[in-house]
Amino acid sequence: MNGGKFCMAGFVLKNTLSDNGGVTRGICKMDDQNNLTEVVETKNIVKTADGAETDGVVVDVNFLVSMNMWGLTPEFLDVLEEGFKEFFEKEVPGNPLKAEYLIPIFIGELLEQGKMSVNVLKTNDTWYGMTYHEDVAAVKDSFKKCWRTTCIRLTCLVICKRR
Repeated sequence: MNGGKFCMAGFVLKNTLSDNGGVTRGICKMDDQNNLTEVVETKNIVKTADGAETDGVVVDVNFLVSMNMWGLTPEFLDVLEEGFKEFFEKEVPGNPLKAEYLIPIFIGELLEQGKMSVNVLKTNDTWYGMTYHEDVAAVKDSFKKCWRTTCIRLTCLVICKRR
């Protein structure tokens, strides 16, 4: 995997925020060729009337963020497993109920070491997440709309092909 080339979907921050409270997002830093240089895990990003902020600091809603949609290869799992073993030995004993093995942080370490490169592929799609119980209705509604739209498109496609 040494030096492997991978990719990830970079979602526009404003398309990933909840109307119901703060969220954690991995803000992507990239070079001018859209190669990922760092993922900054940022907690409690809240939607505001003017955009977004975390702890009173304005956050650019056009930043690209990681939603953990990575284009990786099977051999990456071996590297991930080794990293998990190390994490489990070092981090879990100190805080077994709260320790989290965050893939963006692990990938950030590999980027720093030059062991991989990741091209960020921008998507303008909306991320529907259920961080809060109140998010459920919006997620269900989005799936219904998507289902109807997709079914209508597929029906039109079938009808057009029959002509």
